[in-house]
Amino acid sequence: MRPAPGGARIPAIAAGGGSGVAMSRRRTTGLLGAVLALGFLVQGCGRVTAWRIAGEWERESTPKRTLILRSDGSYLERFSGKGLGFVSEILGPETGRWSVEGRNLVLASSRGEGGEIVRRLPIDGLTRDSLRLAGEHWDRVR
Repeated sequence: MRPAPGGARIPAIAAGGGSGVAMSRRRTTGLLGAVLALGFLVQGCGRVTAWRIAGEWERESTPKRTLILRSDGSYLERFSGKGLGFVSEILGPETGRWSVEGRNLVLASSRGEGGEIVRRLPIDGLTRDSLRLAGEHWDRVR
């Protein structure tokens, strides 16, 4: 406290002219900037994962399947190999669009009259040559 004219004492904080408010605004602005940056990073991680996951994958376990994730966002999944490969030849492959949402591969395919089937497969692991989707191991073909 310091003396004021007339003998009254004024608290130091009031005499400072509100420097605490300016400090609080700076802290809030910094926190807001950090939250926004984190949001952009999370979105960017999904894009990086999508870029890394695009390509042709094959699952060796029975029934053998091939999954092609194209960079334009479309996909094709079919049975392959000697066992059930003929099923995809008769019925045709499953096609649709794909995306990465968080740690999930989302496959959406059209069914009949405006219906859509959406599958969300957790991405359990991803390396250059292998992918683990919902507990299943896939190998990169290309």
